Amino acid sequence: MDIRTELDNFLGEKRALVDAIAREFRAGTPAKEIARTVAPAFSRDQVTQYLSAVALADKARKALDEAGLAFAADVLVSGIDTPREARLIPAADPEETPDYPSLPTRIRDALRAFHITLDLLQTGEHDEDTSDAEIDGFFLDGQPVRLIKLKPRT
Repeated sequence: MDIRTELDNFLGEKRALVDAIAREFRAGTPAKEIARTVAPAFSRDQVTQYLSAVALADKARKALDEAGLAFAADVLVSGIDTPREARLIPAADPEETPDYPSLPTRIRDALRAFHITLDLLQTGEHDEDTSDAEIDGFFLDGQPVRLIKLKPRT
């Protein structure tokens, strides 16, 4: 075999293992147990951060479903490699969605009940004081945004 074939085989098996990790977690296996099992392949931090993003994405899907907004956005996890984050990508057609400009606010309201909000991706190109309006603008322009846990008020 040549190196390209071996690389394709390796990447396919890696994807299969990552999918199995998510399946086991969703079936109720604790993250720490999964991390111990796959320790030869991934570090404990990689696995626990990835599974944290999986849990956040699952909660966001549920929030959107319950609010009748599942049509509006797709929820995904970036993967087990960095940045290991849950993301929201617009899926609604602006031409076919009434009040399209209010969509990010409606989504944010639905997510708030699950203690989730929207933020920009971890690119380092923005500061931490990004306004909701700026984040909404990215989303309405078709850009993915990051899902994060709401910080409790102090």
